[in-house]
Amino acid sequence: MDLHEGLKDYFSKKALIICIAAAGITLLYFFNPEKTIWLPKCPFHLLTGYQCPSCGTQRAIFHLLHFDFYKALSFNFFMVISIPYAIALILVTWFNSKGKLNKIKQFCYSNITIYIYVALMILWWIVRNVAGV
Repeated sequence: MDLHEGLKDYFSKKALIICIAAAGITLLYFFNPEKTIWLPKCPFHLLTGYQCPSCGTQRAIFHLLHFDFYKALSFNFFMVISIPYAIALILVTWFNSKGKLNKIKQFCYSNITIYIYVALMILWWIVRNVAGV
């Protein structure tokens, strides 16, 4: 495989991911997960009755897309406040070809940041099931 084909393959994968994400966002913009029975439900919640850390994400994204931030926070607080971190990860992974975002990349991928994020996610998982948040 030459460089041209390698780049073509790399960009076609990016384009596919972007198209799938755009389709998902469009779907969630037009269809409210609270009123749509055909959107997937959380298998963990269906099996255990407990909420996983990402339960409510579809509903939260729907309300974010409609600028109802309070309602989005009520469905999945942790996911909503994680959006800046997710955006930073996407930026430093896909758009850092010249190395201008290396300091942000070091922060995002540092062990401490990842451990703190995972610890907060586990804490959120426990709190939302114990306190009923």
